Amino acid sequence: MKTCKCNLELDGLPGISKIVCLEEVESTQAVARELAEEGSSERTVVLAEWQTAGKGQPGKDWESAEGGVYLTLLLKPESDLKFLPDLSVLAGKVVGETLTKLYGIKTRIKKPNDVYAWHPRRRKWLKIAGILTESSSAGGETSWLLLGMGVNLNNPLKLDTAVSVKAIRGAGVKREDFLEELFKLFWVRYSEWEYSSRARS
Repeated sequence: MKTCKCNLELDGLPGISKIVCLEEVESTQAVARELAEEGSSERTVVLAEWQTAGKGQPGKDWESAEGGVYLTLLLKPESDLKFLPDLSVLAGKVVGETLTKLYGIKTRIKKPNDVYAWHPRRRKWLKIAGILTESSSAGGETSWLLLGMGVNLNNPLKLDTAVSVKAIRGAGVKREDFLEELFKLFWVRYSEWEYSSRARS
């Protein structure tokens, strides 16, 4: 695991209490899990330039070449365990809304944890992002939840079933712009979810 500045201007990242920025790591999820078990503060985010063993759906790897967004956010939601699966879909919708707002890309969610983008030249839906959640509980209450996101921005891809923002637009985009808008929207949706889940408890 190598630390670095990630070449991103992240001092003003909305709603984040702590940033752990890494150059190369097996997976941001594994690093965030260690931090959670050590008692790291809520709203800590682990970011990596690339992952050597990124994970997607169970049993599947996630391509994580340099140029994409690979992050895990540590949350400590005040919510019943039964509502935690909602966060995977919520995060996917936030990623999709961000891609649409910033780049005009049409997206749709494939439950529970994939985001697909419409490629106008290839005229098909291709995977552009994936969500991964993991939680720990004690006494029926949530101790922490890890929300992992992998988003293809400028990274090269080997799979013909996946696509990046750069491939659709024909030009690269700035990761800090994407991250800033992503978190602005995420905290609004997350607050709404927390309020709703408490009301339903």
